[in-house]
Amino acid sequence: MNIALKEWASVVAALEAGLQVCLLRKGGIVEADRGGFQLRYRRFLLFPTYEHEHALLVKDQFKSLVTETREEFHELSLVCEVTDVVTTSGYETVQAASEHFIWNDAFLRKRLDYKPNLPLYALLLRAYRLPSPIRIPDRPSYAGCKSWVHLTEEIDVSRLEPVLTDAEFARRSEALLDALQLALR
Repeated sequence: MNIALKEWASVVAALEAGLQVCLLRKGGIVEADRGGFQLRYRRFLLFPTYEHEHALLVKDQFKSLVTETREEFHELSLVCEVTDVVTTSGYETVQAASEHFIWNDAFLRKRLDYKPNLPLYALLLRAYRLPSPIRIPDRPSYAGCKSWVHLTEEIDVSRLEPVLTDAEFARRSEALLDALQLALR
């Protein structure tokens, strides 16, 4: 596999620890001029980034996930599969589901205020661990405010282990979907 979705390193850590099962996406600067985020792939690697990540935008109990480390390589450890996509309808919708992710209200408002004409998507993800993290060098083609990167490297994804059991993932994703759906009514 050589397709990766860029996401804050702290959020990747939260997914890997089983602390959340979703991403909120609006798109990077590159996508904003093209109508916003587009789910081009339903299965992908997660590409941890530090751009725009800030401890002030996560809940207090998760601040330890935010690091200031910027290395000359990227460590890939997760493959994700999108199970559901929900288009949110504003602050009340995402705030109603806030117990299901590490971001705080400041992040939610900032995300919604950025290009308010573009939708904010909640992507429910089934996360799988690679047998061991893969380090790849940072490359100029990976830089920039864009969601998707095409890796130069081909990553073997034949031996994956789910982060959560089937039962736990079903329970967590159902609870998140219920929270989002109740807020949409």
